[in-house]
Amino acid sequence: MERKISFDDIRRALDEAYESVKSLKEGEIDPRNHEAKAGQFGITVTLADGTTISKGDSEIKSPMADIVKVPLSSVLLSQNSPAELVKKSGQCPMHKVEKKPHHLGARGVRAFSAVEPVGDPDSKWNLFVNRTIDMMGGDAPVLNDRLYEAAKHAAEENQVVDKLAEAGFYLYDDAAMSVDLYNRARALTASTRQLAMMGATVAADGVNPATGKIVFDGAISQNIVGLMAAHGPHKMNGPWLVLSGLPAKRSWGGALLGVYPGVMAVAAYAPELNAAGVSVKAARAIIEFMQRLDLSVFASARVEVEHHEGAMA
Repeated sequence: MERKISFDDIRRALDEAYESVKSLKEGEIDPRNHEAKAGQFGITVTLADGTTISKGDSEIKSPMADIVKVPLSSVLLSQNSPAELVKKSGQCPMHKVEKKPHHLGARGVRAFSAVEPVGDPDSKWNLFVNRTIDMMGGDAPVLNDRLYEAAKHAAEENQVVDKLAEAGFYLYDDAAMSVDLYNRARALTASTRQLAMMGATVAADGVNPATGKIVFDGAISQNIVGLMAAHGPHKMNGPWLVLSGLPAKRSWGGALLGVYPGVMAVAAYAPELNAAGVSVKAARAIIEFMQRLDLSVFASARVEVEHHEGAMA
């Protein structure tokens, strides 16, 4: 079964979703997000061919936080088979899963610890950040030094390294180094335009649609999207997938990134969060956008966007 949608359909759905939720005044800004201002709101759609449409504050950079797991997972899947990565994640059904300590996103720390080469933080960081830049089409995210220093201080004050050890939480490299790398990664900031291009690289099977560069083996795109679906927006993953039909990752900075394989990526930003730490406007805008197009990655129809000319917006 195939289904065609036009570029005009996408543009119209984006406009209507944006207008529908832009006046919402729900949620609270995370106190760590010092540079955010109430009322900021932007959304960007980037198709798998690189065509981009944006509305509102699409150039405002916000903390990527857990969204960094998208490029990070591409690095890990480039170094490990899916089966190997599942085993390293601690989710292998043949192994006992230890209790996860509730500090700093311990799974993210473990992910950085598993990046090779072992014992070389500079190489790990360069591999991760260069992958992120390539996925964004050469447009580098910006490190928020204030946020990074605050995260480092909080990790020391909360004795995160010691608590990871006390919990028996297995890492593949030095704990202090892995914690620092994850802190630094989560302090990177990016706009919805950058995030949508990053997501579109996943949607386009590892080829950045703006530069044409093969960033990673296209075979792992399905695994990246699978991880996004399995570990989506915090505390609302099930309802999110039912309502939006779009695997996504969120940031406590107010950003949300969804990927529709073979079709597009959608990124939205608004700093006001709900109780689960998910942006109220960003979530509702993406849900409305998907529902207006009647799209879901779980539907049986193969979706094709009809060819268009002069569509870049």
